[in-house]
Amino acid sequence: MALDAFFDKINTRHLAQRCGVPVPDGYIWQAGSSVAELQAKLGLPVAAKHRQSYCLQQLYVRTHVRLLDDAAAINLWLQSQQPEPDTVFFEQVFDGIGLGVSVLCHQGKVLQAFEHHRANELAGSSYYRKSMPLDTERLDAVARMVAATQYTGLAMFEFKLNTGTGKWVLLEVNARPWGSLPLPVAWGVDFPYRLYQLLCNGQITPPVTYPIGKYNRNLIADIWQMRTLVSQLKKQPIQLSSAMLRWLMGFGRLLLLHEKHDVWVADDPAPAKTEIRQFVKQRLSTPQSAGLVTGQDNLALAKVISQKSGHILFLCQGNICRSPYAERKARSIFNSENLSITVDSAGMLPRNHRPSPDVAIEAARQCSVDLGAHLSKCADDELIAKADVVFVFDDINVASFKQRHPDQANKLVFLSAFQLTGASHIADPDGRDIGVFCRTYATIDACLNNLALRLKSC
Repeated sequence: MALDAFFDKINTRHLAQRCGVPVPDGYIWQAGSSVAELQAKLGLPVAAKHRQSYCLQQLYVRTHVRLLDDAAAINLWLQSQQPEPDTVFFEQVFDGIGLGVSVLCHQGKVLQAFEHHRANELAGSSYYRKSMPLDTERLDAVARMVAATQYTGLAMFEFKLNTGTGKWVLLEVNARPWGSLPLPVAWGVDFPYRLYQLLCNGQITPPVTYPIGKYNRNLIADIWQMRTLVSQLKKQPIQLSSAMLRWLMGFGRLLLLHEKHDVWVADDPAPAKTEIRQFVKQRLSTPQSAGLVTGQDNLALAKVISQKSGHILFLCQGNICRSPYAERKARSIFNSENLSITVDSAGMLPRNHRPSPDVAIEAARQCSVDLGAHLSKCADDELIAKADVVFVFDDINVASFKQRHPDQANKLVFLSAFQLTGASHIADPDGRDIGVFCRTYATIDACLNNLALRLKSC
């Protein structure tokens, strides 16, 4: 019962309503539904959601919430999703800050609770959180839903709070370990260990108090989120300066011992060391030519070139910036040259249905490519097996691919091998400004045009 209630967002809404817990107004997309009716009921903007973030058949794939500002955006989203009736729904956007009430439960009773609020929130996500006092009304709401399902386990109930009016709504429930879990653990509420004691030893531990106003930061993710904000506010210097000042001043809490890190802890330094190595390798180090896959010595590509037909897959990490642009531009170029090449794109990250960022959409538009309706997809086994050649952009793509598909590595080719200036990686522009995106897309254009010339000349 609890799995049905908490892993299905529509069922979560229904349970909340039965328990007297406020939720945003919603609209379930059914046969015969219309965008006009949706807009009349909820207004604009709306949040578009799949009823499940995960499904058992594809646990590596996660669906995402999409904010839609107008009827055209809603129609594009529906066209790209092609949802079956009752599989997606829309919610009225509630103005406020994000917060969570985390709980450990046993047979419908809350054993421990912890409330956190998001700091540095951007587009509904945050990698910097602070501990806050438990709100009695929200905790009572959580307790009613837990009791109704006789739930045993960990869960984080996600709310939105309007600080001006004091009103709040429930958004969803994560009945699993969640991203903000390091915050309560760092400040004395060890949910995972207490769950272990409960399930393995039958020990029901008493509730503990926790300090208020303490922070935890996922440093690397917080840095890259700030880069995204800087890119968005580049033309608004006053707002940008204010945001940067608040962000930098936040690090003063380290000196006051009011802040800890999600990964960097003294009793287990290995994850922090791994994170730093990955950060340096992925973002700062010069790509190593030892792993370079060229277009001249790849037999799979040679076969496609000689036959002037085949299936090409463009592959990057997220399938939101480089590979979807390459797919669309390649299709346009190949069609204009009457080349019978099938093209597709995907990402290595296990995340489906993510849109391209606005800056990517605008840069692509300037290059006559429409990414407005694009939603990412993960490269599964079937997609990789179908491809004759897999074009990648950097060493990160190669390493990810070889880890998951070592037997298919002979298909890999760096797209940058088709630059006239010699092979070099095409770096990920995600989080950068539109100038970087335009230069990246210009490089991809040059490579694709050279590839088309190679295909025609043989």
